[in-house]
Parts: sequence; structure tokens; C-alpha cells
Amino acid sequence: MKHSVRIALGVLSVIAVYVAPLAGAAEGELLVDGTDYGGQSGCIDLGPNAPRKFKNNSDRTVTIYMNDHCVGAASGILAARGSGTYTGSSMLRS
Repeated sequence: MKHSVRIALGVLSVIAVYVAPLAGAAEGELLVDGTDYGGQSGCIDLGPNAPRKFKNNSDRTVTIYMNDHCVGAASGILAARGSGTYTGSSMLRS
């Protein structure tokens, strides 16, 4: 019994090592007014609230917010591989 538990824990720890990096990194470029935000994920502050051109060549959805720090109502949602112009001062790449 103890041997089976050790094997199961070992297998789970190996899986976690390989899966964890995949969960955090976004694949593909995300261009906002020509600036590439690369593989960044999470909330990204963009500066003053303004209309911006987004080109999402990544595998993640981007939500654009009028307020800093990705709070309040979303002003736009950009699907993976999409593009458009949205007004906002922060974005959440999830």
C-alpha cells in the first residue's frame, strides 16, 4: 500500500512539472498599437484611457477595461486570433 502511494505521488509530481509551465505561458504575439506584449498573461496596464488597435495572434482571450488594473466593466473582449479597435487603459489576457 505504501509503495503504491509513493508511486502515485511520484507520477503526479512529474506530471505537475510538465503541465505547470504550459498553463501560465500564452502562445503567440499580442500587439497593441504595434507594441508586442509577447507571452505576458494576467492584467497589463496600458497607460491613459484611449482607443487602441489590438491584434491578438495568441491562443488566449483578451478583455479590455476602461480602468487601470483590470477593474470595472469590460469595454471589449477580443477572442484568440482576432483584431479590432477598443478603448481602454488595461487588459486582461487569460
